[in-house]
Amino acid sequence: MPGGCFLLMCLLPTAETVALSDEQLLVEATTAFHAALDHRGDRTRAQASFLQAANIYEELHRRGADNAELHRIRGNAFLLAGDLPRAILAYRQGLRLAPSDSDLQEGLAFARSLVVYPPGSTLGRPPVEQRPPWLPRLATTWYVAIVFCSYTLGCLAAARWWMTRQGRLLALSCTGFAVALLSLASMAAEEWRDADFVNRPVVVIADDGVLLRTGNGLRYPPRAETPLNRGVEARLLFVRGEWYQVELAGGEVGWVPREYALVGQPQSD
Repeated sequence: MPGGCFLLMCLLPTAETVALSDEQLLVEATTAFHAALDHRGDRTRAQASFLQAANIYEELHRRGADNAELHRIRGNAFLLAGDLPRAILAYRQGLRLAPSDSDLQEGLAFARSLVVYPPGSTLGRPPVEQRPPWLPRLATTWYVAIVFCSYTLGCLAAARWWMTRQGRLLALSCTGFAVALLSLASMAAEEWRDADFVNRPVVVIADDGVLLRTGNGLRYPPRAETPLNRGVEARLLFVRGEWYQVELAGGEVGWVPREYALVGQPQSD
């Protein structure tokens, strides 16, 4: 069987796969992944097995499985199978659930390094992460605890300072209030980021040479002459028929054909 036909068959879920339980699917995916590792000397067979594993993980996700570990291994499988756009999408979905996961961060960074950007153009390039990689993202409960403790400490120190007028107590009180304020601001920023992801799902360009157009049709002129290639990320703004309105990392807004883009979660017209 030609290699291309073999890969195409691996893209299509079989009736047997659909009939399997989640536990059986997980076993099938793990088996296919390890088979791919055993076929490292045969690139075509290895990619086919990685693709088979990735699509089984995809089926688990369609059934409702949604955790960072699944998205990480799903992203790895797609990346090793040569499907860069789906790998990036999987890593982004995993980081939505576990923003501080170093394996997901490293996987996404490596996948992004494989995206081809036109020389001298910043169009479509991912945003630069301002947060240091060693600084973890905290859950909301941790932020609430820090705000409560810091604010309480500030109030107690302020009350004690009022009675004793000791300068170090005033400094401690100001520090407590400052930490509480910064933690509250950080929590608000994290909540806004999460809400923005839900309301504006990630879009990944699935083919090379896709032009960002000013309207939802080929009759509209390109927003820029520079095309977008596989793996370029954007945010979904609007859906109209067979077109997506997206916003790139640099703020550029335009339309791309639906068939050339992957969306992080199902969207209705």
